[in-house]
Amino acid sequence: MTIIALDTATSMLSVALVAGAFSTQKEQWYFEIAAGQRHGELLMEVSDHLIKTAGLKPSDVDLVVCMKGPGSFTGLRIGFAAAKGMALALKIPLLTVPTLDCMALSCSLWPGMVIPVLDAKRQCYFTAFYRKEQRITEYLDVAPARIAELIVQESKNTQENAPGTRERGILLTGPDGERVLSVLNALFSAAPDIKEQIRLDPWGNKGWGKELVELAQRRFPTGNGELIQELRARSEVFSGPLYLRKSDAELRWVAVPAEDLGGVVPPGSLLKG
Repeated sequence: MTIIALDTATSMLSVALVAGAFSTQKEQWYFEIAAGQRHGELLMEVSDHLIKTAGLKPSDVDLVVCMKGPGSFTGLRIGFAAAKGMALALKIPLLTVPTLDCMALSCSLWPGMVIPVLDAKRQCYFTAFYRKEQRITEYLDVAPARIAELIVQESKNTQENAPGTRERGILLTGPDGERVLSVLNALFSAAPDIKEQIRLDPWGNKGWGKELVELAQRRFPTGNGELIQELRARSEVFSGPLYLRKSDAELRWVAVPAEDLGGVVPPGSLLKG
């Protein structure tokens, strides 16, 4: 089975291609670039390049995977549009994986708590807390002060922090880890026992295409003769991104007085969240 994974959730564009997935003869190709705002321009070019480099044709691809979110509104839409286009054109399934899960997987060897952070604008960050690859909080859109509160709360909940023991370190990862670390250091200035436990992942600003394809494969047992049927049953070709909040355009639209809209109900104003 051949899988292509598209990561467009941040400014780093990455694409991973795996041939022989779910087998012992697995081969993988990977490309990553600091794309900035050029995801739409580069994504299909990079995907075609990897497929050709592997000596394959687009019709050889059996599954396409993309980031579910949260992340850049524009980046996620570009990734979903490309993934859906591939899925429909090639008549193959589409799966999605949450962005924060991929970020946490890249730090799976860390013995303590892992906190991926991604800029959500308005002085807030998308985040979730993980231990040994297991998510222990909801996906969150919060300010650094709330992250600090959760660090204290989750540290108390762990056996590692029981009397006579110590937390084995808290690792901040993701493209905005350094920014959050500076704020947390200030917030914990009066709590040096917590402050000294927080570390920064020096490789947190990267693409997560490899982790994306890895988590997609983990959903299914290897050697399953009905794998394709199960993949088709789980296909998310009609799904949408996990945003966690409305876009700036939606928020500005909702803020406009109703009389200025001629009585038109703003899109999304009747939706929860």
